[in-house]
Amino acid sequence: MKNNLLNITSLVICFIVIPVFLFWIGYSQIYPQFSGEWTQHLGSIEVSYITMAKFIQASWPNFAWQPLWYFGYPMHVLYTPLVPFFEYLAHNTVGWSYSHAYRFLTAFSYCASLVSLYFFVKILLKSKSAGLIAALSYTILPSIIALLYPEVANDSFLPDLIDPRRFTILVRWGEGPHTVSLMFLPLAALFLYLFLRKSHAWKLVVGAFFTVLVLLTNSVGAWGLFILSFCLVFGELVEYPKKWARIIVKAGVFASLSFGLVAFWFNPLFLSTFFSEGGGALGFWRNQFPWGWIIVAVLGIGFFMLSRKFLRKIPGATSVVLFFLMMFALVNTYYASGEERVELVPQVLRLNTEVDIGFAFMLALVPAALKLILAKKIPKLKYVYTIVALIVALGLLYRQTLLIAHLPEYAQPLETTGHKLTDSAEYEVATLLADAVEPGERVLVPGNYAFYLNYFYDVPQLRGALFQSKVHPWPEHIYYQITNGNDGEISRDWLKISNVGWMVYGGSRETFHDFRVPARKFAEVLDKTDEINEEQYFRVPLVSTSLAKVVPKALADVETPRNAIEAEPIHEYVNLLEQGRGLDFQEIANGRYEITGKVDENELILVQNSYVSGWHAFDIHAQGLEVDKDGLGFITIKPKEAGEQKITLYYTTPLSVWMGRLVTLVSIIISIILLTPLRKRLVKLENKAIAEIKPKNT
Repeated sequence: MKNNLLNITSLVICFIVIPVFLFWIGYSQIYPQFSGEWTQHLGSIEVSYITMAKFIQASWPNFAWQPLWYFGYPMHVLYTPLVPFFEYLAHNTVGWSYSHAYRFLTAFSYCASLVSLYFFVKILLKSKSAGLIAALSYTILPSIIALLYPEVANDSFLPDLIDPRRFTILVRWGEGPHTVSLMFLPLAALFLYLFLRKSHAWKLVVGAFFTVLVLLTNSVGAWGLFILSFCLVFGELVEYPKKWARIIVKAGVFASLSFGLVAFWFNPLFLSTFFSEGGGALGFWRNQFPWGWIIVAVLGIGFFMLSRKFLRKIPGATSVVLFFLMMFALVNTYYASGEERVELVPQVLRLNTEVDIGFAFMLALVPAALKLILAKKIPKLKYVYTIVALIVALGLLYRQTLLIAHLPEYAQPLETTGHKLTDSAEYEVATLLADAVEPGERVLVPGNYAFYLNYFYDVPQLRGALFQSKVHPWPEHIYYQITNGNDGEISRDWLKISNVGWMVYGGSRETFHDFRVPARKFAEVLDKTDEINEEQYFRVPLVSTSLAKVVPKALADVETPRNAIEAEPIHEYVNLLEQGRGLDFQEIANGRYEITGKVDENELILVQNSYVSGWHAFDIHAQGLEVDKDGLGFITIKPKEAGEQKITLYYTTPLSVWMGRLVTLVSIIISIILLTPLRKRLVKLENKAIAEIKPKNT
């Protein structure tokens, strides 16, 4: 009876008391985020993820094309789809605004991620106290990277205390999808670990489900999960080297089902954009072949041998140590490389929080390991280490009291500070542009002005967010050349090529100060129309503001520039572009346009939108027309004959996306079979068949 009571008490503490306590720890730091509409920190990129929900609403039910950013992109490559879809569903079911839904989801994830981290560490290291220490240290201690590099420490609301990094990246910089992914990441890793240990179908399916949630939420979280999964598999190989084939097959099955379930979104085009910021990292590793690769392999073999000798008997130790070493090496290399900023993986800068998770693992490993080792020799000592763990937890809670005295005020919504979003510089700039632009023309605005523009108005722009989802090859290069390059004429040409009619040169109110060149660069080649509150407005002379133009056929033959400063093909393209004239270009439905006007011999139609597979066109006689791309990646259409034209241009989902959806459907069916009595019935039939065959063979 007494043992049953103790067991029940232990279960209540483990599965109710500690999780509720940890959720409250996170809540006490960030509770204002559960309410309100807007962050008070307008340098945050969170508005981009809120605007994406507007894109979903605007494109529904066609869900075909998003025309406002990066020359347009298909909706099926929408970056971080889980967060904006949650906002969209919350808006259309319970009536929340998109911005409030974002705040609620990210605040909940901030708190719940501590609970999921606790369960992962508890099971991996086989210690409740280890799980508790890991979760508390992750959300209370300053980042180890901040302790090493002042530039990170200075990016803190409380410089004397140094905020937990996860608080800063969410509240100041708007890394909401990253925060949400870190709620799912420990659970995905946990079920992978459980499946590697014992093959139960439900562990496989649940683990794959949480993996899909991570992948649909954020690429940085996806990198963290990939590395942690690798470490878990590596740890299993260290502990059970004779079962290496079984372990690798299990990991492969887990990965295959996970990818199958996410294939409906992870189509080839989406995959090419998901890690769009990874070019530098991929180039680095290409340059390291073969010797750099050999060095990494040797280090891996060396760590395997050392782990076999020193860590094998401590559950989870190899995985924990390897994860911390890998994450720390990746992020530390970035900061230690100075101005070069060497990226070993894409977006490594944003993996600071994953380093903090790894460090929390290491702190949790110490009492767990000591308890395991010494308890075998002196059993009563295990209680001593439980007490020590509680003392450490109390020390962390003391720092928590210092943090919660100040942190919540920074999570307060904008409206509680006595300000409105419509009082902001972002709204002022957006309104001025919305009043100035003519139909079809784009604008170029820097930094946070770009983030907020399309929440307020449907004004097409070159940028929008961080260039994820872009399918056109040039927007990021164009933006960099304009804001950093010294050649004003090339910048003017790129603006014309982009159909940008207005450019705003940011002043002191623009958070990121993207322009690294003086305004006189643009004053020499463009018309400066106004200067309002330090923002300078430049007018770009376009042959027509329409996105559809009649141009000489020779434009389609202009060679692709090798880079954004190769003047000859860029100038040639602009010269041909300016020999053209505008056509009437009307959107008649999402992803469907009507083009009317006259086309002469030796001319074709240029549409200054991104070309991707899936664009089609037909004329007034319902005859299909040839749709192709020019040397810069824009759409060209060749009419059947010269004269007056009425052409319909429309985008349809390509076969590759439908194939991905089919793969997901098959994967769902497989998952259902694995979880239902049908599987047991099939196993019984198989065993019965084997039993009937055996006597015949004997």
